Amino acid sequence: MRTFADGSGAQWQVTVGKESWGTLVLLFTPVGPGDARTTILQAETMFQANIELDALTDDDLRARLNDSRPWR
Repeated sequence: MRTFADGSGAQWQVTVGKESWGTLVLLFTPVGPGDARTTILQAETMFQANIELDALTDDDLRARLNDSRPWR
């Protein structure tokens, strides 16, 4: 899990998650009020997904958050 600030300074935590059909995603959760969001990863295993997350910079995370969808 990592914590980063979005473009407006709001804090988010991001971790690897798995959708019900098995697709691996980044799960963004706001620190404080707000709704969680997700974006799909290219990884096929949890190990690969964590490596992919570790390789992302904070700028990459902000871009992924901007392109994310609400988590259902």
